[in-house]
Amino acid sequence: MTATTLPVRSRPRAGRMASLGLARLLGVELRRNTMPWVLPLIAVVFWFDSYRIAATLPPLWNLRTFYILGQGHSLIDFAPFVAGVAAWMGSRDGRRGLTDLVTTSARSRVATQFATWAATAIWAVGGYLVIMGVTFWLLSRSIAWGGPPYWPVAVGAVGVAAFSAAGFAAGAYFPTRFTAPVAAFGGLLACGMSSQIGFSSYGGWGLILPTNSNNNYGQDAGVFYQFLPDLPMARVMFLAGVTVALVALLGVRATAGGLRLRHTAAVAAAAGTALAVTAIALTFAARVTAYGVVIPALHDAANDRPLPYTPVCGNAGIRVCVQPAYRPYLTDVTAALRPVQTQLTGLPGAPVRTAQVANLFAAGPGAVSPAGVGQIARISGQPPVLYLPLGTFNLPAIFGSSRTGFIDQIKLETVHAFVTTGKSYGDPAQMAVAAALMKDAGIPLAMQVTHVLAFSPWALPGGGPHGHAGYPPQVAAAAQRFAALPAATRHAWLASHLAALRAGQLTLAQLP
Repeated sequence: MTATTLPVRSRPRAGRMASLGLARLLGVELRRNTMPWVLPLIAVVFWFDSYRIAATLPPLWNLRTFYILGQGHSLIDFAPFVAGVAAWMGSRDGRRGLTDLVTTSARSRVATQFATWAATAIWAVGGYLVIMGVTFWLLSRSIAWGGPPYWPVAVGAVGVAAFSAAGFAAGAYFPTRFTAPVAAFGGLLACGMSSQIGFSSYGGWGLILPTNSNNNYGQDAGVFYQFLPDLPMARVMFLAGVTVALVALLGVRATAGGLRLRHTAAVAAAAGTALAVTAIALTFAARVTAYGVVIPALHDAANDRPLPYTPVCGNAGIRVCVQPAYRPYLTDVTAALRPVQTQLTGLPGAPVRTAQVANLFAAGPGAVSPAGVGQIARISGQPPVLYLPLGTFNLPAIFGSSRTGFIDQIKLETVHAFVTTGKSYGDPAQMAVAAALMKDAGIPLAMQVTHVLAFSPWALPGGGPHGHAGYPPQVAAAAQRFAALPAATRHAWLASHLAALRAGQLTLAQLP
């Protein structure tokens, strides 16, 4: 065999060699990264700040995840640590005096920095997803209906990547030992400001903040209707744009590489900025619908379909049906309705059954919202049906509420719907009759204003604040007088005078 006949080994393509080299570099950076050492600390903070609270809430997905995802506490728990560690990794070469050595190496400095940032982001985002997966599994063990929202998890994951990019860019541009703690404090400050703005922002650019739950998280989302993905999609766009722009800043410096590389980085930074600005612009077109915030450019009409379910029912003198997610509270609902229904049975317009309806973000099917009044129970149809919105945020153990308070609120709304047809507290005669019916249902007259009406959808009688002393004296006296009548006498009087009472044609003096 001559030299000319020997097989010639093909030379690997330059692009393939570059990819392999970058992959090896990424593998090295993954092994020597600081982030995995900080993840256990983040997990402890997450457990104390987020999971510990969520696990005590009623077993519904929108409640269990409201604090973690709705108000963005999962991101808040990660952000300061991720920004600080990313800044530490970004400033590594500068702190060690290796900048000139890295710049003169065979591989461009920006490629080395990108591999370091990518390894940091992979550890951070991977840790976030693992912790959220474990959290969902732990929470799901006591939740019998529905599933968790996944788009808010994507928002948190991209948000973690954005904070890693911000911290890394800060470290790369300002390579000192003080950059990491400053970046960590900046991440904490940014999350704190986002939370404060989010609490008071109901529209416009404030909707883009991942800590804003107004009009997009809560009510009966995930129970009667889907978690709308429109706003989370815009937030993913915004945070992804911020991430791309910040990472691209690493390549615009004169020391990053050649002119072509810097131009490419500048274009990428501009594209990321444009994506973020576009996401913010989309929020100005958002509108609040019955099921949450809708962004027309991102909305899918299929998400407006109610979630199908088979109701679970009980008996309170009439048939009472609730959504399956509320099964643990069916006993409380029947306990609340039974003493009220005992007084109403046989009267004109008394409900023959009760059906739970959804709590909505805005007026729509299944909601009654008179001016200045939140969603309330109503009686309508032939035969009459009591449509009762329970609402996940009205359940016991939410914001300090109790089982007794939950039951009393149902009594209040049922009596109110029967006597006043859903318009504020009604006139003095209606108010007195309602107070007497609630007293006979087990709520002492002296406690009705301070312990029940104070937490109702309406203002207190006379417009007083929570803790108002009680009913006006004339109303209280009429209520006491009417409640003192024998049950049969009250029932007979209501049967003959109910139409005039509802029409507002009676005065306190005309009550027996």
